[in-house]
Amino acid sequence: MRSRTRIVIVGAGIGGLATALALHRKGFDVTLYEQAAGIQPLGVGINLLPHAVGVLDALGLRDALAATAIDAGALVFMNRHGQRILTDPRGIAAGYEHPQYSIHRGELQMILYQAARKRLPEGALFTNHHLERFEETSNGVRAHFIDRRTGTPLAPHDGSVLIAADGIHSTVRARFYPNEGPPIWNGAIMWRGVTRGRPFLDGRTMIMAGHEFQKFVCYPISKSAFDRGDAVINWIAEIKGKPD
Repeated sequence: MRSRTRIVIVGAGIGGLATALALHRKGFDVTLYEQAAGIQPLGVGINLLPHAVGVLDALGLRDALAATAIDAGALVFMNRHGQRILTDPRGIAAGYEHPQYSIHRGELQMILYQAARKRLPEGALFTNHHLERFEETSNGVRAHFIDRRTGTPLAPHDGSVLIAADGIHSTVRARFYPNEGPPIWNGAIMWRGVTRGRPFLDGRTMIMAGHEFQKFVCYPISKSAFDRGDAVINWIAEIKGKPD
């Protein structure tokens, strides 16, 4: 039996999709709105720690994750010369109930998106809907949307609750914190990318080399490449100074 509570979720990124799936599993009536014209597998690598994998496992997504992600076995800390300092087990090897998965962000996005398309009712996921404003009503909340490309107003949508998952430039957050200003730079400059190459160490290990102000991080993110004896490697080069 579905709940009478109608939940409007703004943003169909990882947070919005995972929230929609979790609430739908509990029986809530969920509608999801994304400002992009379509959901695409964008981004580079990310790590899902065991507690996050536990949440996705409860949503029935562990098999899909295991089919594409690397089950990270360890994080190796090195100095700037590449000399090993410490090996820290991760996931199952560290005694957790769930693994730690290294995965391409776009792959995770599409796993969540395909699950949402399969499980949510027809017409519960809207794209090309940019939240312009919202207001409280006697029954909950009314969300007003526009076509981001043209600025054309779209039909408003009512709900009992509105959940903001609309990212760093959140319309909802700006409403509640109008004087907050833009995000504050922490002094870090990062170069990120994904490279196809040969496996390093055991093919399941993360590397962190350097120190707080200059470091390099890399880890494999593709199980299919691992199974072929290759590697798809996510890497981050970071230099950090004092913020302005």
